Amino acid sequence: MKPAGSLFFLLLLQISLSQSLSAAPATATLTAVNEANFNRITIEFEPPVLPNGSDTSILSGNLEVLLEIDPVTDQVSEMTIVDGSFQGSAIEMSGSTFFIGSYDLESSTLEMTLATPNPPGIVDPVTGEFDSAQHSFTVVSGDLSGDFTLLGTTSEILFNFSDTPIGGTGIGAGTVTLVPTGTTPTSKSYNVEVLLPIAVNEVFEAEGFEIPIGANGIAKLVGPATIEIEPEDPFVAWTEQNGIAGATQLEDANGDGVPNGLQWALGLDASDSPFPHLLRPDGTTASTVDFSLTLPDGGTAAPLTVVTTTDPELPFNVLDPASVSSGNPIPQGTTGSVIIALPKGERGFVQLVVGAGN
Repeated sequence: MKPAGSLFFLLLLQISLSQSLSAAPATATLTAVNEANFNRITIEFEPPVLPNGSDTSILSGNLEVLLEIDPVTDQVSEMTIVDGSFQGSAIEMSGSTFFIGSYDLESSTLEMTLATPNPPGIVDPVTGEFDSAQHSFTVVSGDLSGDFTLLGTTSEILFNFSDTPIGGTGIGAGTVTLVPTGTTPTSKSYNVEVLLPIAVNEVFEAEGFEIPIGANGIAKLVGPATIEIEPEDPFVAWTEQNGIAGATQLEDANGDGVPNGLQWALGLDASDSPFPHLLRPDGTTASTVDFSLTLPDGGTAAPLTVVTTTDPELPFNVLDPASVSSGNPIPQGTTGSVIIALPKGERGFVQLVVGAGN
């Protein structure tokens, strides 16, 4: 122990745990676009012995999806349909064969749902492609009605999709595409585009007939999504900028005896000498023993806290802010000289801590 009336100091580094960026969830409400070749579902009616009939139903509606997005790579690893509600425009179909028969059918507006039966839906992050068989498409409301004549016998067909929904899963690869639209320190925004192949092939019975019906097309949906992100750890960024990526705050990359964390907090590069900027005795007054810090012109990169104790095996206490010329903790960005005044006549230890000292 130093003689009474003097103090000696130790440097203490408070460990900061770095936080790495990872995939973050985002809920997006996507809207079906009115574009040629998209959201046009071809519905085909395949009656026995008569020509097939088909018409196109134009889709409108919204799809709510849950996405997992990596804000570093802007890639999607999951897409799960939380809720999907579409409307399909009414259709008309007819056909006839001389001497055999004919049909003339029309539908009301069709209500359709989309879902992910076994979430989550997996997306290839590199290509943005997903197996559309992970997602289902079901016609749940509306009706198909009309006349069906076969060999001179006319029957009325009335098929209600509310009573007997028809549906299936997609066939082929769909895609999710992201375009970044804005970034803040805590969030990142995107425009999302989803292409989802739809394929339904069902056989339904109406008036004693088993009649195949199919629906095929590609749904295209777009909308915004925003993810919340953790700000980049400034120490980790410093290690990358200084060519020592992966180094911890407690390590000493340049071997000068001063830990990386203190080197960073002082506002220095990893190769700079820290010694001109460390605590040093600054004389005494009638009532105090003084120390000083000369901080770099660029300012400190993190708060620095002065703590003291009379026994290094006991907890350290944050020094009264009135005893530090800058206040205590010493604020991030502080430059120039900082004076630390300790009571004269006491013995103990003074430490410089990286962080707020909590």
